[in-house]
Amino acid sequence: MKINVFGDTISAMVCAGCLAETGNNITLIGERIGDIAEPGLVELLDNQLESGRLTITDQFDVQAECHIIALNPDDCSNAKRIAKQIAGKARSDSTLIVRSNFTIGLAEELAQTANLEFAVNPDFAADGHAIQRFTRPDRIIIGTTSDKIKEQLKQIFAPFNRNRDVIINMSPASAELTKYGTNAMLATRISLMNELASIAEKIGADIEEVRLGLGADKRIGRAYLYPGIGFGGDNFTRDLERIKLLLPQAHQYHGQSLLQSVIDINNNQKELLFRKLWQHFDCELKGKTITLWGLGYKPHTTSIESSASLTLITAFINQGCSLKLHDPFALEATQEWVHKNLTNHQQQQITFHTEMYEAVEQSDALCVLTEYKAFWSPDLLTLKETMHTPIILDGRNLYNKYWVEDNHFTYYGVGR
Repeated sequence: MKINVFGDTISAMVCAGCLAETGNNITLIGERIGDIAEPGLVELLDNQLESGRLTITDQFDVQAECHIIALNPDDCSNAKRIAKQIAGKARSDSTLIVRSNFTIGLAEELAQTANLEFAVNPDFAADGHAIQRFTRPDRIIIGTTSDKIKEQLKQIFAPFNRNRDVIINMSPASAELTKYGTNAMLATRISLMNELASIAEKIGADIEEVRLGLGADKRIGRAYLYPGIGFGGDNFTRDLERIKLLLPQAHQYHGQSLLQSVIDINNNQKELLFRKLWQHFDCELKGKTITLWGLGYKPHTTSIESSASLTLITAFINQGCSLKLHDPFALEATQEWVHKNLTNHQQQQITFHTEMYEAVEQSDALCVLTEYKAFWSPDLLTLKETMHTPIILDGRNLYNKYWVEDNHFTYYGVGR
């Protein structure tokens, strides 16, 4: 099948690569990202370009049977421009598929502009697992009223729908709300666990033991029950804000919503390690050197959107601390944020390090913010020899606290 995929996002490149790998002729309209952190994506694209089934260009194939839009969610103006181009050149019997998480209702507007039948097919993949989630999905949502598109997408996704039928048909509006609702539900679970972690610290419980007990209940499950220093990324943050705006349309709403509470808890959680260190040093952090391991909102991403690292950088800098920052992927993005948001004097308080142990030299405390595999088993002897003060603040509960304390470190976790 001839398919156009519009976008230079990870979502667009994964979609184009995976559909080309299963025998389709794919035209990817966009630019290939130069620094791709997504595991396996560079190899996938290279292989499909070499096979000839994938073409990357700035012009779409007018003979394509399907046009897939996979732009950034905020790139609405570009989506409208693409819809106008399709209306003037594309086959009248072709279809429009929207995978971007646009505001509710925009997909239908794009279809009207393009004068094509359409479907909403949300992308549920997470950074670091995008290819796996595309090829082995939990579900494939097809939001359309068109029987033709249902059959077309059933054919397109057949290679990824073999073990059991994971296709769920619904209306376009339901598909859009399912995507928003998924992130809202996951965010709520995370914030609830962070609330329970706070209680655990007060009563002497260990949130890791509580997590195991909760996850064993089949009604609850184990996913997204890990406490930490809050969620980040543009998807969660944006989706919560957008779905919150829909509440007044649903009914006469008064008072604070559950979603606003989730947002407030999350914002408060991002400062957790700062508060712990503030108390440890008796409210005097001026002149201390703090190391942050992990700057992206999660491992294997260059995105720092709404990450806890930005909150902590701001808090520590305002207290007169010096900061030493390390991340395998998000260092450049953090440098750009620092230059844009901090004064020249504040910027001089920050150094960036590509080597994790170099970043802890003469540090008064190490804050571990993301769960990179390289962080899971640190050389505590090296840390103790190079750090000024042996303090580890474990924002993801990666370490056995007794192991760390037995090596003569002061250990702070979340809810432990």
